[in-house]
Amino acid sequence: LRDDIELHKSWSDNAKTVRESVGIFELERPLDLPSDDKNFYCGICLNSHSLERSASVSCGHRVCKFCWRSHINKRINEIADVDWYGTLKCPYCPASFGWDMIESFACEEEKTKYYRYLFRSYVEGSKVIKCCPAKGRSCDVHLTPGSGNFDVLCLCLLSFCWNCSKDVHSPMDCESAAKWLRMNSSDYQDPNWERENTVPCPRCNLRIRENQDWSLKMRCFPPCNYDFCWRCRGQWTEHGLDLYTCTHDEVSYEETVFGDMAEYAAGRYKDCHEKWMSNESLMQKAKAKLQQLHTDVIPDLSNKQLATVQQLEFIAEAWSQIMECRRVLKWTYAYEYYLGEDQVEKQAFLKLKQDNAEIPLEKLNYHAENQLNMLLDSDGPSENFNKFRSDLTDSTRITRNHYELLVRDLEDGLSNVVGASTSQGAHNEDDASGSSSIHDD
Repeated sequence: LRDDIELHKSWSDNAKTVRESVGIFELERPLDLPSDDKNFYCGICLNSHSLERSASVSCGHRVCKFCWRSHINKRINEIADVDWYGTLKCPYCPASFGWDMIESFACEEEKTKYYRYLFRSYVEGSKVIKCCPAKGRSCDVHLTPGSGNFDVLCLCLLSFCWNCSKDVHSPMDCESAAKWLRMNSSDYQDPNWERENTVPCPRCNLRIRENQDWSLKMRCFPPCNYDFCWRCRGQWTEHGLDLYTCTHDEVSYEETVFGDMAEYAAGRYKDCHEKWMSNESLMQKAKAKLQQLHTDVIPDLSNKQLATVQQLEFIAEAWSQIMECRRVLKWTYAYEYYLGEDQVEKQAFLKLKQDNAEIPLEKLNYHAENQLNMLLDSDGPSENFNKFRSDLTDSTRITRNHYELLVRDLEDGLSNVVGASTSQGAHNEDDASGSSSIHDD
């Protein structure tokens, strides 16, 4: 919005300067016109041509059509992602040429490239449209303004985070999710690696990996966000502007104490990572099942139960929900890892929520798999089909509500942790009966 306001102000102050800044010129008289107005000399190919075989843009420089074709195709193929529009200029000067010249002279392949870059520039300048990050795809994804939800689903069925364009990682923020994924690709679970490459945050004791550029300024993970020095562990406000220099005494720890801390952190990471991987595996199995539904299961069931494919979409919705639940659960274990050691109540509350989240998911999985297999084994229409549809639809709805609440609570920093442990029995009983809430009364 600010850019639009500044552009309108600049246009009002001096429209000519704005036009020329984007390569649009106003000429008082045409350039390069021969006296007889029948022929002209092309300075690119150094040949004389009839005037009707020439063209020019706003600058007035005349170029023969053959040279324009060669120039435009070359420029489009040289387009850089960072400033593609800056390359589409007259051979003589900074005057821009646009779609009319490209339509007239570019080859079909170059036209396709041009319009792809034109679309990309429009998307990159938009706050509510993005290109799908899937490799080889050209889908565009729209964000619903004011929804507060940054998990988006493309038409190609790829779900990703709107903010970072990575795989959906709610309820974790983008920065913490990126750090977790980087840890997964390292030897972080090795205590020796931990001892050599991480330091404890002086405020919350969470171990932080050293910066890749070797700078000394460290920042703890949210919600702590404490800034401190890698070398002395002091608060960074006590240091200067140089990120690589510390004049304070270096902190050293007893090797045994440090080793115990490292082993504890590594063990905690290993436990969270194993649960992460377990849910990742179950999520991939649900994804494979969902794909099988559309190719084999639903058409087969449609023939047996005399229902249309559209009427059986509730089965695919159930398996999509199972996939989403496993995705959320796996990220809760990454979330658990980043809770500080002193946040005992939140750790206990999160464990309760993780256990309770399994209850409706297990019920949904039972309806979606076991009961579905019974219908598939039948020889013809089953009298249990309507009950199966009702049970699976209700279970999908209850599970969806439960997990949406789980995500909101974690994104809210588990602010409802107070008193949660005292009502654990009541919560478990509620969830077993299909409740979607773990809040206190």
